[in-house]
Amino acid sequence: MKLSKTLVCCLMLVLSSLSTMAQTEQKVKYEKFAGKIGPYAITLFVNLEYADEDSEVGYYYYNDRPTTHFTLKLVEYAAINAKGSMHLVLKEFSPKGYHTGTFDGQRELRGDGYMGTFTNSKGEKYQFELMQQYDE
Repeated sequence: MKLSKTLVCCLMLVLSSLSTMAQTEQKVKYEKFAGKIGPYAITLFVNLEYADEDSEVGYYYYNDRPTTHFTLKLVEYAAINAKGSMHLVLKEFSPKGYHTGTFDGQRELRGDGYMGTFTNSKGEKYQFELMQQYDE
């Protein structure tokens, strides 16, 4: 089977784009948190280094469904207070792009935690408590 030069060029362009995307994704350094929303165990990844309001800053998944990722967008990232924490609000979006919940809490910089209230799309509220995980 003989491929045309145009098809070969297109394939090379696509492969090059995928390689560039993979390299870009590898450069993002996420902070990893583990804990619970109410009784549900989750793992959360977030990078707030260059975040603006309404920008995508990470994702999380329920530990019993690790392949289903919920995207997180920044709503509010308030300044550090005297106690060494900041107010952090993140909106959750389902894999289909629907706003399905909101994390509203304090990001403890001295204790490496993020705690507060999670409100789902039905208005149900759950306490969440996450602790930063460090790779060894």
